[in-house]
Amino acid sequence: MKTVNREILVSRIRPDFNGTLVAVPYKVRNIDGYLKKLSSYSGKRPTLSSDLQLMITFEQDESDFSDLQFLQKEFPNDFRVSKRNRNSHQEAASSVSKQQLQQVTGRINEQIAKCLPQSPWSEEKDEPREPGNSVSEKVCDILKKQFGASDSRFVTSGREDIDVRMLGTGRPFVVELRNCRITSPVRGLNYLETLKAVEKTINSQKDIKVNFLTRLPRDIAEKLSVGQEDKRKQYCAYCYSILPISDEQFATARSKIPLTIVQKTPVRVLKRRALLDRERTVYTMDFLKLDDHHFEVRLETQAGTYIKEFVHGDFGRTRPSLAELLGVDQGEVDILELDVEQVDLEWPPSIKQSPIKFR
Repeated sequence: MKTVNREILVSRIRPDFNGTLVAVPYKVRNIDGYLKKLSSYSGKRPTLSSDLQLMITFEQDESDFSDLQFLQKEFPNDFRVSKRNRNSHQEAASSVSKQQLQQVTGRINEQIAKCLPQSPWSEEKDEPREPGNSVSEKVCDILKKQFGASDSRFVTSGREDIDVRMLGTGRPFVVELRNCRITSPVRGLNYLETLKAVEKTINSQKDIKVNFLTRLPRDIAEKLSVGQEDKRKQYCAYCYSILPISDEQFATARSKIPLTIVQKTPVRVLKRRALLDRERTVYTMDFLKLDDHHFEVRLETQAGTYIKEFVHGDFGRTRPSLAELLGVDQGEVDILELDVEQVDLEWPPSIKQSPIKFR
């Protein structure tokens, strides 16, 4: 039920999505991909007149528990442990049936499905976006109000997909406030108490937390955007391989590090980014085998590396990929969860705080 649940959430968040594939169920699109692979192996093509029928069953339960937690939180009366199970100390169900999900489909609205991107959704769509539903807005709106600014600019050290957690000390960022009418609260040493109070206000919102708010002179703040490709980032990826992987395969892959990879602009972002070949470096890589099919890989890479594509290969657009290094076919390895553990950048920098001159 994972894919059904996720497609419902996406449809509530972005009702403006359209196109030929939107109405096609995920399992049908998936089967279409397998048919092409079957044709390449067998040399036969699918036809409705054939007497041979194949039944393809998809099983993927890694996210069932987290999906169930979401449904139990939003619909506690529909997804709760029965008295019989509680009294007999039986373990609660870890998945949801199609019938159960259908009962709440109509009640999953935009508010429940809402997620928090780093930046506002693209404004190219016809319908106006919902204001205040991004990290940058939740930070900048409060700062603009506090200091009477007419506008702001939110700059970060990179960005991730919305389903990637930012751990460690968080993502370095800087906010430029323009045409501020209120500046006395950050003059001299007043800024210490002022920014502590602002940080508390920002963190009173759900889904967001900032640390170590401070003031920076312009020349220091601009360094955040300089030399982006020289920075390093540390990741931890929870991965799954269709084929079993041995300790020897992990050792072979590890022996190839450090290495330079070439990545074409990924298929998933090609619509909004130029088609380019980018060279990136993977500096370190280590594995933790969980079972024959599941493992964690910790990576330190050059900033700007597409980690998901490095793992599964993106139909051969990333070479070499982790799938290749492990000796399995393209697309046989994929990421189930991805975390950024650290951005190799001291931020805010340790500088001698002197009075900021306001123009």
